[in-house]
Amino acid sequence: MSVVNRIAMALGFSPRDQRSRRLVAVIECALNQNARDAGAASYPAVNKALLTLCMQYDVGIVQIPCPEMRFMGLSRERPPGKSIREVLDTPAGCQCCLAISLELVGTLRDYQNNHCRLLAILGGNSQSPGCAVHVQCDTADPGRLAAPSGVLMRILQEELRKQGIDVPFKGMRDCNRDLLQQDLRWLEALFKNA
Repeated sequence: MSVVNRIAMALGFSPRDQRSRRLVAVIECALNQNARDAGAASYPAVNKALLTLCMQYDVGIVQIPCPEMRFMGLSRERPPGKSIREVLDTPAGCQCCLAISLELVGTLRDYQNNHCRLLAILGGNSQSPGCAVHVQCDTADPGRLAAPSGVLMRILQEELRKQGIDVPFKGMRDCNRDLLQQDLRWLEALFKNA
């Protein structure tokens, strides 16, 4: 019996279990462009380049629910003259994002407790009200999300850190092909080294 099979059996897994035990959490609209705000879809259905990379490196995907849809519905109904961010960044909108975050953190913790590795949180474009990722260039707290980040991403990072889960956050900026290629190269390097 191989060393890998002995380790698998010691952990209670079948030697035939083919799971990579590696995963990323990805925003809903990367997996379903129909979830995007009207006029914001970059693809007809999914971000194929992101999915292809996950499949190529055998990395599973946990879907992060869209905070805008949960709070305002698919049509993003809001008072006239109010931006999506202004509506989402309210006490009620933040409570919705907290509920999503707590549910997701519980799911991710369960994966970790069952020997899976969370490699990254993959957010959205730099202007996304809920899911933008802007990392601070602060050596005192590397990886901390900056204020322009989306409401959900900021709350999610805070809740993950409370649970001792500190993983990189990265925006998948599919609104621009060059930026997306940069993000995919970063992700591929992460997958190769994990």
